[in-house]
Amino acid sequence: MSEFDEVQMLKCLEDNPPDISPLVAPLTVLFQEDPETADSHAKLIRITLAEKNELKQLIDFYKVMADWHSRDRSWRKTAQKELSKAFEGDPLFTAYLDLSGIDSPRVRVKEALRRMDVLSEMAPGAYVYVKNFGFGIIKDVRHDDNRVVVDFPDKPGHELEMGFAAQVTELIPDTHLYARKHIDPDSLNALIEESPAEVVRIALKSFGPTPVGQLQTLLIPEILPESQWKSFWAKARKALKEDNLVVIPSKRSEPMELLANEKTYDEAWFRHLSQLRHMETILNELEELLEAEPDVQLSEGSRETVADRLRFVVVGGQGKHHDFLVRVWLLARKLEMTPGEVGLSEFLAKIRTPDGLLEVVRTLSAALTKGCFHALSATDPEATAEALLGVLPELEYSALNEAIQLLFELGQEDKVCSTLRPGWNNWTAEVDVMYWLSQHQDKIAAWNYGNTPDLVARLLKVLNRDYAGNRLRVQNQLREIFRQPSWLQEVLGAMDERQRRAFTQGVKDSTAWEQLDKASVLGQIVKIDGSLQDIVSGKAEEEAAALRPNVRVSSHRSYREKQRQLEKLINKDIPENSREIAVAREYGDLRENFEYKAAKDTQRLLMARKAEIEAQLREVKPTDFTEFLTENAGLATTVVMRDKDGEETEFHILGEWDSDMERNVISSGSGMAKALAGHAAGDTVEVPGEHGAREVTLVSVGPLAPSIRAWLDAEG
Repeated sequence: MSEFDEVQMLKCLEDNPPDISPLVAPLTVLFQEDPETADSHAKLIRITLAEKNELKQLIDFYKVMADWHSRDRSWRKTAQKELSKAFEGDPLFTAYLDLSGIDSPRVRVKEALRRMDVLSEMAPGAYVYVKNFGFGIIKDVRHDDNRVVVDFPDKPGHELEMGFAAQVTELIPDTHLYARKHIDPDSLNALIEESPAEVVRIALKSFGPTPVGQLQTLLIPEILPESQWKSFWAKARKALKEDNLVVIPSKRSEPMELLANEKTYDEAWFRHLSQLRHMETILNELEELLEAEPDVQLSEGSRETVADRLRFVVVGGQGKHHDFLVRVWLLARKLEMTPGEVGLSEFLAKIRTPDGLLEVVRTLSAALTKGCFHALSATDPEATAEALLGVLPELEYSALNEAIQLLFELGQEDKVCSTLRPGWNNWTAEVDVMYWLSQHQDKIAAWNYGNTPDLVARLLKVLNRDYAGNRLRVQNQLREIFRQPSWLQEVLGAMDERQRRAFTQGVKDSTAWEQLDKASVLGQIVKIDGSLQDIVSGKAEEEAAALRPNVRVSSHRSYREKQRQLEKLINKDIPENSREIAVAREYGDLRENFEYKAAKDTQRLLMARKAEIEAQLREVKPTDFTEFLTENAGLATTVVMRDKDGEETEFHILGEWDSDMERNVISSGSGMAKALAGHAAGDTVEVPGEHGAREVTLVSVGPLAPSIRAWLDAEG
């Protein structure tokens, strides 16, 4: 409840000059509880300050009200009208109002009020900090031509237009770090040597909460040279860790903070929490609470306050801030609150399904992903394993790595192997899966996927794809592996001569590297095996060509589908993207235009996809499969095989774009087709299976079955 005292308000306003500072906090609380009454009191305060010509205090009070009305766009006009009337008798304050930008919707009202404050405080001798110029001392303020003259260390007598100066200038006291450097540099230099931690405290008082990286920028070179930074910060950090009034966050990107008093999580703290309306601030505060007091015991009232604020975040975060909802869940678990208590039941039902889980995980950091997966597993390990397996091939690397580790802990390694196998066999695995396999090469043998040459061939393929965002970063990490001499030595050592030459030719033909980077990789390969020099120099093109497949075909059905994909890109997707770019250009500054950048990223992907399909259509020929021999297993054959249990399976081997699981149609590039290739009826063959390699006997090999011929002839 508000503790606002009307008697105290009247007493404060009767004083000359009046001091309204004791009224601000209780009046703010009252506004949240009873806006109409608070506005009535605020009006009396404004009238009194204007009548007594306390215009500086009036501006400060409008800053308070700007926070109250931050979501009310119409309040800007109200504030402008009232201040214009209050300043009628003072031409300087009227000019400050005009220069503040309060009439522009691009300038927040509170920022406009700050600018008025700065303009009213500008006077010769005042210390200032100006963006892009640094510390300075005001030399002159010329109201007649709206100019402020500032002496900067490198620009004495520099003139600034007053409106611009109000935007970029911060008035600083003589206790500010930069002012102290000017007033008594010897004393500050001694403090840098004797107590780096105290210098950081002064900096935090001067600049407010500041990340370490930004602090470094503010101190160098104005306060200390760059060469001293590492030792300075090491000493300061060690001492500050013992100071309960200095908050040093775990993430370098988050700001350090200097507290006025040691933070305590008492009733006042929970009252403050109950008033917060910024979702991330609420979560940050509660996470700090649990970090400081992991075993905190909440009273009934405090528990309801926390639950209420968490419900507030859930309502605000639905559909757009999945990361906030996961943070709510992790907090609720630590505080022993049920999902229903904080309004999370619907969200948790969603992320227990593969589609919902994939949608949410794509928005999470690595730390939140790990927490989310383990929280899911703790509540229902079987359902969690099923959901993770359902999305495993589509997860980006950090989430994929966490999911696989958790599935291993749940005893699901065999299912991980089975889930990732189709992507491996069909050469369609995403870069994240291939990078994970490159980091866990022991699994390739343990899971009967193949060997090192098989892995390297697939890595080269995935490196030639076009990616963006997180997948591009993973692709870059994978690309860097090829530049490691020790890795190349191990890879080449696992290959025979033919495989080495094919690998080298593959690197040479790849578009995965810039020319200089590719030359570096090829140079490392030749350094390991000098016999590969002829491929690198181009003297072995004919031999390399002989190593590549001679026949690349696909059915007319699949070829037409690929043509339709190209037509859709050319006639629909690319024109639509061009229109999106044109619209996005109208939004303004392209450097800060998210819509424009997103549309251009899409354009790059579409054009790369167009080039890829065009190349495929040039290189792969459509066929009706009538020209192929069918005595041995291979293109255009139907193969019936029998396993050791007597179960028979029929496969129809078609071109490299052909696949239909329901009809047992397999691509000539699949692992099964490659294992069967060249074998005749009666042969015993080792083929890939769900649980590793297995032996089968070929019962028959012959022309394509009539049903498949009919399917091929049908319009696809």
